[in-house]
Amino acid sequence: MNMNAVVVQVRPFGDAMYDSDYFPWSVYASGTQGKDPGYDPLEYMVKAAHARGLQLHAWLNPYRITNNTTDYTTLSADNPARIWLEDNDTSNDRNVLSYDGKLYYNPAVPEVRELILNGVTEIAERYEVDGIHFDDYFYPSLGSNYKTNFDYLEYNSYQKKAADGDEVMDIADWRRNNVNILIHDIYAAIKEIDDTVEFGISPGGYIDYLSEDTRFYVDYETWMSEPGYIDYICPQIYWSFSHSKYPFDTTLNRWLSCERAPGVKVYVGIAAYKAGMKTEESDWYKDSDVLRNQVLYGRENGVDGFLFFRYAYFYNSTTQEGIERLLDILGEEN
Repeated sequence: MNMNAVVVQVRPFGDAMYDSDYFPWSVYASGTQGKDPGYDPLEYMVKAAHARGLQLHAWLNPYRITNNTTDYTTLSADNPARIWLEDNDTSNDRNVLSYDGKLYYNPAVPEVRELILNGVTEIAERYEVDGIHFDDYFYPSLGSNYKTNFDYLEYNSYQKKAADGDEVMDIADWRRNNVNILIHDIYAAIKEIDDTVEFGISPGGYIDYLSEDTRFYVDYETWMSEPGYIDYICPQIYWSFSHSKYPFDTTLNRWLSCERAPGVKVYVGIAAYKAGMKTEESDWYKDSDVLRNQVLYGRENGVDGFLFFRYAYFYNSTTQEGIERLLDILGEEN
């Protein structure tokens, strides 16, 4: 297909698709969280990718623990979230937060940041990965009550501890800073281990939402413009040119106009899964050239590369026509 890298999820829910000292085996590795599948999927992934001349980027979700339950007893006994909640030490109970029917690691807690950092460094130290990749799951969307939910107690503590005369961040900026501390520390740790390993993030492409005070707390402007945060950003621009609110070209142009530190690349997340599908944007199923035209537009406007979500849709009967039109041009330029 003339691809040069694969981005493979190795931590979807506070777990691991590899033999980890910090996180339990993923349910997707063996069928049961915490159960050894009998081999190391990430070890295989790296070898298989490199044997084919492909880079391997390990994709992680940093804060997400569960997707549809707040019952921590569904977690494996060796899951750090469960251990913190069952160890009779109330001081670490808020390392794990329950919100909107899900469990999350608390971004405000240094012990949590250390856990996430350790999980990244063990990958970079033990496996010959070419990159570490975070996607768009950071803080959840907290709604109109964002000042009084989720990690607001930690914010109240931060306010009380501020010394006289110190400038106190509002809760939205404080949350952005919590994420920034993690991102900055992870970048530094990766580069200390191997400065050729890239660190990139693929936030949601809806750039207006990222600037709101009620959700995500993704400080993409700092990450892109200041050295020491990321090697690349890859907004998920999963809309066609005809989308009423986020047309592909206009949205991409806004990302490309952002200030960038030297060496920071802009890739684009492309919705391969929408080709030929009936969605609110009719051109996905009326025009088989949407994917192809998105890549051509990106090349014309200085995009550094493209990530296609996801591999399975390169072999889907509905998407096939659009995929074939896309593949025609991928050999022309990586």
